[in-house]
Amino acid sequence: MTIMAARSDRALRSACELVGAQAREMVGRESGLGKQGRAHAIVLLDDVLGALDSPTTSRPVEFPEVMNRRSRDVQPLLELTREMMHSVGAVTLVNIGTTRAAALTAKLGDDLPMSVQTRDGDVRLADHLRATLVELVVLAMGTPALQPAALRDVARSLATALAARHPGQTIEVRVPPATAVQLGSMASGPTHTRGTPPNVVETDERTWVRLATGLMSLDHAISDGLVTSSGSHADELAQMLPVVDLAPLG
Repeated sequence: MTIMAARSDRALRSACELVGAQAREMVGRESGLGKQGRAHAIVLLDDVLGALDSPTTSRPVEFPEVMNRRSRDVQPLLELTREMMHSVGAVTLVNIGTTRAAALTAKLGDDLPMSVQTRDGDVRLADHLRATLVELVVLAMGTPALQPAALRDVARSLATALAARHPGQTIEVRVPPATAVQLGSMASGPTHTRGTPPNVVETDERTWVRLATGLMSLDHAISDGLVTSSGSHADELAQMLPVVDLAPLG
């Protein structure tokens, strides 16, 4: 196995473990999710199960573009969520969720395709799982079901996608201990190669996920003391967010 193939395999296995663990926590009776959150989680699990049965060898869409496409898919998935909510009771919903999570865990333990066909196009399975994990974490935010490892991975994935969209070295976004990324200016700004960068935005993992998914504005986060920023270009981050618009889930 080549080094690149080994890395891809590790990334896929890690994504499988994170999605499986987060899904199992969310479908339990004590998850803290409401009926809509539980139903939406089931819709997401069904989506992954369908993708696992649709392998492809076509060139995959890159993760930042997957995030773009996820923004437009929120409403169609919410329609499926509403249909499920209205068609079954709360107890049945728990049973369905438990069954789906068990099925997903079993399938993620099999030999897996590297890429799959999804509503977002042909996507690497690891990227499809991580995109799904973003939505699961948003649904689980503020509940006992939220898994710290999943939150950290989502914070890192969203920051990495943002850096890919805005390459450069003008603004540094720090989300300790998950990650730190550098972004280019929306106009023209200074770059740095060593020492303290001239423009820094720093926040915690939960706040960053809320910012990056459209659940909170940067101004709101700063006024609430959840974000610190410095430098004349730091406020440009507001123009770059969200990475994926999941505000309807909030």
